[in-house]
Amino acid sequence: MPFAERVKKRLAKYGESFTVTGGTYRGIFSMLSSSMMNTYLDDVEIMGVTHPGLLLMTQGDANINVDDTLTRDGFTYTVMRTSEHHIGDDSVVKLAILCR
Repeated sequence: MPFAERVKKRLAKYGESFTVTGGTYRGIFSMLSSSMMNTYLDDVEIMGVTHPGLLLMTQGDANINVDDTLTRDGFTYTVMRTSEHHIGDDSVVKLAILCR
């Protein structure tokens, strides 16, 4: 079984459901640490992050783009940045930086 399929199964089992761009996916949310902000955002973007920012890990083929919005725990978050991670030709996971 390809690695991407194993990731999808783990997200289906342990992930939390969310809706973005008309599609429903499962993902794992975590607080956005300063080291992750420094990895994916420049200094100006970091200053614009309203805390708490979130890091979302979801399936690689999820249709999530910059400026999309999603609601979690009663708060609306905007996607600041996305990053797809591949193994070979397979898109395994997509990370999204979210801020309010």
